[in-house]
Amino acid sequence: MKKTPEKDVTSFAKLKVGLSPEKILVIRLHAVGDAALTMPACSSLRKRFPAAEIDFLTIKNIKGLISAFNIFDCVYFPESGFDFIETGYESLSQKFLRFKSVFKIGLVLRKKKYDAVIDLQNNRYSRIIRKLTGAKCFSEFDRYEAKPHSERVLDAFSLAGFKGVQNDFNLNISAGAIQKGEKILNDNGWVLDKKLIMLNPAGLYETRMWGDENYQQLGMLLIKAGYMLLLAGTEKMKKKAAEYKDQFGNNLIDITGKTALEDIPGILFHTSGIVSDDSGLFHISWAMGKPGVLLLGATRADWTCQPGLHTICLNSSDLECGNCMKEICKWGDTRCLKRYEPRDVYSKLMELMTRKN
Repeated sequence: MKKTPEKDVTSFAKLKVGLSPEKILVIRLHAVGDAALTMPACSSLRKRFPAAEIDFLTIKNIKGLISAFNIFDCVYFPESGFDFIETGYESLSQKFLRFKSVFKIGLVLRKKKYDAVIDLQNNRYSRIIRKLTGAKCFSEFDRYEAKPHSERVLDAFSLAGFKGVQNDFNLNISAGAIQKGEKILNDNGWVLDKKLIMLNPAGLYETRMWGDENYQQLGMLLIKAGYMLLLAGTEKMKKKAAEYKDQFGNNLIDITGKTALEDIPGILFHTSGIVSDDSGLFHISWAMGKPGVLLLGATRADWTCQPGLHTICLNSSDLECGNCMKEICKWGDTRCLKRYEPRDVYSKLMELMTRKN
């Protein structure tokens, strides 16, 4: 495994003392969860500078999600080349499309004459865009420091001179998104007098999966306590959702494959809590201040366990093999996750939902 540096190479130029910025650009191109983790800080920025024009640059697939939070004046995206998952390898055609789009959007944004640009991506593409804007005040995200992602976001704002920016979980979800979320839930069987708990067994690899048996046992505990269950996600979750539906019947609302990413904030608005594998959906929920238990597994806890009284992160950092980042468990039993019993997770979720933030 390639060893990551302890610190990133970053640069910054602080806002002039006493200057109240009129135009600010925030850049976060991908991924879904990482983009969501920037929203509490951006919400705080908006409340500090209510009269400023604050824009966000992301990718097309995430634009709807960002727009649902009612923070930004404009949400921009490169027109092509970023509609696939970034990997360590890029073909020449992919590189050409990306660079072409980057220069084009950079020149568009240059006309906005931003006072400050906060680059929360810090890769070759975002740096080109930031430089093309010509902003004299800027900062870059540290990709490697052993701190939660959301804290490194705050550090980037601080480096640019925005000292008062904090994580604000009281996000302003648009009324239209909230109403649409309620309709989706109602159309799929929500009993309005019952509180909703989202289950999200969506870990990408075996080392990030708590396991269907555990989720199903947890689901039964929640149903006995009077809650309804909710499953969301892409078409990839449909088969698993059908198995859960067979067990839980009308106590489960299955909206897998029925929603777009932009619908998720409006749906989560109506939930009371979440239990989840490591996934973008949990990070959206965290950003909204929803009580949640994250079962992290092999992912690095120092990056992925975010702060907040509304969240508990059950991770592997106490184990000799912890934070291994491997797709397959070397022991063959994913012990870092399977040691957590459904009743214990249930108790932790109940604790969070009664805790005062």
